[in-house]
Amino acid sequence: MEAVVDLSGGRVLLEHRDELGLFSVHARRGHPDNGEADEALGALAAALSLHDAGTVDPAGDALVPPAAVRRLATEAALEEGRPLDPGWEARFGGMLEYAAGKGWIADDGAVRAHVEWGE
Repeated sequence: MEAVVDLSGGRVLLEHRDELGLFSVHARRGHPDNGEADEALGALAAALSLHDAGTVDPAGDALVPPAAVRRLATEAALEEGRPLDPGWEARFGGMLEYAAGKGWIADDGAVRAHVEWGE
């Protein structure tokens, strides 16, 4: 599952919502150069905040609340003209349990996600 943040347009959407074995945030803009890293992370943080889809921690990881993932998954399904699979919530709960066991859940319950940069 991948939260895609289009930094040029500011849109946030969820791709591969049924692939619950992994979770990442993909920032579409290209990998920032060393001099642009702070600016790129700021743009990512702003886009996530604008869409109530999370924050960025000082280490550069995204912190995405489970409620935001649920909302994005529902929106993605509806864009395809169908409701979210009824078993999705149970599978997502299992993913959250696994992530908690690995230490990938923040104190506020947000899922810690690696940020991938690209086009």
